[in-house]
Amino acid sequence: MLRPALGLAVAIALGCSGMRAMEEDRAYQAGVAEVARIDVREHREPPVAVAVTAYGQLPDACTQLDRVRQDRHGSGIDVTLTTRRESGAACAAAPQPFIKTFQLMVDGFAPGLYFVTVNGVSGSFQVFNDPNAPDRFERDRIW
Repeated sequence: MLRPALGLAVAIALGCSGMRAMEEDRAYQAGVAEVARIDVREHREPPVAVAVTAYGQLPDACTQLDRVRQDRHGSGIDVTLTTRRESGAACAAAPQPFIKTFQLMVDGFAPGLYFVTVNGVSGSFQVFNDPNAPDRFERDRIW
């Protein structure tokens, strides 16, 4: 009666150690970029375009920006800038500044005020429905 329980415990232990080995074999480690501030610029004339520039720093020269993920929630857009770092890479822990500019996906947005948050740093922009709106970029408030 003890043998099946012992066999199960050994199988679980071996399975867990296999998972640890898989973690160590990953080519890259994923992370999230540290953003210090953002600038939001909007182009008012149709088609509406909104560009966001994020300023921040990476922990070392081995860490790179990876992806920009956008999720809309009502009048808010949450943006996540992810990072990747080669597993086992040897780099001094010297912060590396970065500037990343990307376009928000605002096709079909109704006129109104919208908020954007990039890794916890917020800004806003406004979509206008005024055909007389000037053809220029408008600089946004920085919070």
